[in-house]
Amino acid sequence: MLISRFWWGSNKGKKKIHWAKWDKLCRPIENGGLGFHDLACFNRALLAKQCWRLIRFPDSLVGQILQASYFPRTYFLYAKMGYKPSFVWRSLLWGNGVINMGSRWCVGSDERIRVVNDRWIPRPHTFKLINPPPLPDDFRVVELRLPNGD
Repeated sequence: MLISRFWWGSNKGKKKIHWAKWDKLCRPIENGGLGFHDLACFNRALLAKQCWRLIRFPDSLVGQILQASYFPRTYFLYAKMGYKPSFVWRSLLWGNGVINMGSRWCVGSDERIRVVNDRWIPRPHTFKLINPPPLPDDFRVVELRLPNGD
């Protein structure tokens, strides 16, 4: 609404005509649009970047504060909305959706990877088990290793 008022404006009591839909204006120039950026997508990408920083640097001051406040007993990727979340936390979880859609675990010595619920398999497009075996939801990948570490 604010963007449309800026581009098409209005005078006292006199509204101007919206000549094209915002979706069409956001298309690339090659596809017949004007190449405007979709601000909602741009905002979500920037929030996802902040989420990635929280994942990569969980010991940062902001990471420690958010963890103490919103996910003290879990990992950021598994964090939930909670009771009375702040606007910042709700926004970060919205950006976290982008991370969850496009990421997968790289199996190493990490003990957080859940066999059934997490994305960790390298081949299928979902990166999850297609036909999961009857395992508990909290069964970890590290428990699949042999006693000698293989």
